[in-house]
Amino acid sequence: MSRIRMRVRGEGLMWAAAGFCLLAALAAPAFGDSATAVTVPLTGAVSIAGGIAWLRRDQAA
Repeated sequence: MSRIRMRVRGEGLMWAAAGFCLLAALAAPAFGDSATAVTVPLTGAVSIAGGIAWLRRDQAA
């Protein structure tokens, strides 16, 4: 089975956005923000990563 990593158009930008969301989620407690301020960006990062996986699978088909 080949383990060649396929990239989709705009994937780098999507990973950057997911990283920014993760950074925002990790930084929120330092400013005394609520749990929602952590949950929303974290959910966004997971959603973006899921979207990348979906696009890769769709491209492979």
